[in-house]
Order: sequence, then C-alpha cells, then structure tokens
Amino acid sequence: MAAKKKENKKAKVECCATNGILNLPKKVEANLSKIGGLERLIGSLPEQKMLDDNAFLHNAMSDPIRLRILSALARCDLCPCVLKEITKLSDSRLSYHLNVLEEAGLITQSSHRRWRIYSLTIEGRHRLDI
Repeated sequence: MAAKKKENKKAKVECCATNGILNLPKKVEANLSKIGGLERLIGSLPEQKMLDDNAFLHNAMSDPIRLRILSALARCDLCPCVLKEITKLSDSRLSYHLNVLEEAGLITQSSHRRWRIYSLTIEGRHRLDI
C-alpha cells in the first residue's frame, strides 16, 4: 500500500505556472513558437458552442444500443416495432434512445398513416460515413 502511495506522488505533475508566469518545458516552448505562440493557439481553437455541439453529438453516438439503431437505419427506414426487435428494448427504453438520436439530429421520423417511420438524416449518414 505504501508503494502505491509513493507511485501516486511521483505521477502527480505540478502546474507549470508560478505567479501567473509560465515556466514551460523547452519542447513545449518550441512547439508554441512554431505555431505563433500561446495567444495564436488559443485563437485557433473552436468556439465553445461548436465544442458543446460536438460533445452532444458524440454523446449520442457513444452508446452501443444507439449505434445499433443507427446501423439498422443505415440499411433502411424502419418503424419502432422493428427497432424494438433489433434492440430487445422495452417501448420506453427504445423511445429514450430514439429521442437522444433525434435531438442530436442523427435521425428523423415521419408519419405514414398511423405509423412512425425512422430514417437517418443527412448528418446521420455523414457521421456514419455512408
């Protein structure tokens, strides 16, 4: 147990800023210099909204059940009863996953008489590289 505590202390890295002044490793300084400095790096990063949108999208695609649904819809448009058979989910759980995918803009639903039919959106196809 004591050996583990020592390992954890060695692995801990202290911040490289003291009193607001960066004390960077030479390699990091050289890398920043090559790209025009820290301010230029910060300025080149995506806007927070884009990062939030991407995180939301990746979260929607991070679940194996939702990936299974997307894969099935990549082959053809389907109704919930078929998706229920494919996923072996209850109505409420399937509805939850479909809602997550729909909110992320990956799938859409259309009504045909009394049926709902789900299909991939253009974004959904793009994200699946179809």
